[in-house]
Amino acid sequence: MRAELLVTRNSSACRKAEIIWQSICDKNNLTLKVLDDASPEGRRVLTRLALNALPAILLDGRLVAVGVQTEGQALDLLSAAGMSDP
Repeated sequence: MRAELLVTRNSSACRKAEIIWQSICDKNNLTLKVLDDASPEGRRVLTRLALNALPAILLDGRLVAVGVQTEGQALDLLSAAGMSDP
């Protein structure tokens, strides 16, 4: 499973989301790719998804949530996305 987190670097909510998602991914042997909204790749994803709110999490390229999730909510998203036992 591929996990991508879209963030803006000057946001405390984005920093919080990155900490939560990095912890979840570390515990579940997943790689978290953090995409800054100022980077070319980040801008491409934002444009493709027509996103105007961050942070946003994508699992296997599909937008699954916007905003900051709790650890439990993040695990539920992984489970719903097909991870057998997060």
